[in-house]
Amino acid sequence: MKKEEYPILEFDDAQVAKIEPSFSHKKIEGYEYCVITFFREVLDAMEKEGRIKVVRFLNCETMDVPIYEMAYMGKKVHLCLGYVGAAGSAVFLEELIAFGFNKFIVCGGAGVLRKDIAVGHLMVPVSAIRDEGVSYHYLAPSREVECNPEVVGKIEEEFNKHKIDYIKAKTWTTDSFYRETEKKIELRKSEGCVSVEMEAAAFFAVAKFRNVKLGQILYGGDDLSAATWDKRKWHSRAEIRKNLVEISIRICSSL
Repeated sequence: MKKEEYPILEFDDAQVAKIEPSFSHKKIEGYEYCVITFFREVLDAMEKEGRIKVVRFLNCETMDVPIYEMAYMGKKVHLCLGYVGAAGSAVFLEELIAFGFNKFIVCGGAGVLRKDIAVGHLMVPVSAIRDEGVSYHYLAPSREVECNPEVVGKIEEEFNKHKIDYIKAKTWTTDSFYRETEKKIELRKSEGCVSVEMEAAAFFAVAKFRNVKLGQILYGGDDLSAATWDKRKWHSRAEIRKNLVEISIRICSSL
């Protein structure tokens, strides 16, 4: 293949790699719907209440991440914690797909780039700026990657049905939490981004490459729109986080 000026631009469109997730992760009957959440305390509470049970683990060198199962409206729905960061998220999503999951809703929080977005306000990303690395190994270089429009439509349908306020817009995915500089923030705002997080572009790219349905819901967290960073105690919004997992289960099971 052609050598480019920068390695990240050397995209190979081969559909099969040297190591495929299917080599070590085999399809399991009944694995179809999966909610990926970044709210550990919500899953811990659901397990203590007996609503979910551990059925399997995703493994890596430093941790074992449980996959939970629950019965919901006559279907099996599974839940697991997301891996913070694009690269780890891509690996875990690959392995979940290899197990047979093909319908995903991801829910988490994100920094906001607009002052008027309150803590807890829901955001539905329609696309993500690819300011990370892993998506460039799944899709040819481009500035953005689109979220599956069918899944975005399902999320909107659910929100409108229950009169839930939300913003539908672009998000900025970056690998570098500690390099969200003032100039970059202003550039992303000028491109239409309302949020910043570390995983969406990777989720969207892997889902597109593997031809599975995936959508994401974010809630407004810390504020990066002003001269100084405002954390806004966003991690403590227990009710919002619990409700968002419940909403995600409902939407995922309808895909």
